[in-house]
Amino acid sequence: MKEGRKIRQEEGGDLLTNILAFPILGAPIMVHWVAQKLVEAAEQEELDEGKLQGKLLELQMQYELGEIDDEGYARQETAILERLNAIRKAKEEE
Repeated sequence: MKEGRKIRQEEGGDLLTNILAFPILGAPIMVHWVAQKLVEAAEQEELDEGKLQGKLLELQMQYELGEIDDEGYARQETAILERLNAIRKAKEEE
């Protein structure tokens, strides 16, 4: 019986303890959970190739419509491609 109780405590504690401690620990736990979700979302967005590919297409359209000159296009294209390469390299390392 002691082993079962020890396993439950390692997995997150007793339900009764969690319920009684919620008024005190609930807010910090929720803040931690929200912060963790925000970090996960930021990491996913940071490694989103599709978003950068969309920016590249948008840049190409601006260039073709004459909204951006050769120098601006080349500079922005280089920056986007460098970021895409960095994302792909980071994904390979995982």
